[in-house]
Amino acid sequence: MNIRFAEDGRQRVLEQAAALAGLEELPQEAEALLEAVACGAAAICNRRDLPREMEWPLAVLLSRALRDGAERPVTAVKRGDTQITYGPEDLSAKVLLGPFIRLGTPKGGCRCE
Repeated sequence: MNIRFAEDGRQRVLEQAAALAGLEELPQEAEALLEAVACGAAAICNRRDLPREMEWPLAVLLSRALRDGAERPVTAVKRGDTQITYGPEDLSAKVLLGPFIRLGTPKGGCRCE
């Protein structure tokens, strides 16, 4: 997916996320995590561009991924003597990105006459 940041936006998001996560130096996977966060945010918001106003929510989401890892948290699922734990759905991304969500149009456009 081709996501467009505002000018120097990618670097600002990386720097803000590092500060929020308490990191002095970004890990190697920071760029890949930013790409994943940006694509996810663009999909939620039905956008291909990420304006400057959207950089702070992206930095918050990226800082969480940098600090906690990209893995999904877990709640308990037990089968026999094995238990796997999956966390509750993280609605904070939708809350953070709520102001930037655009409604899509039906495929084929409007056929109003």
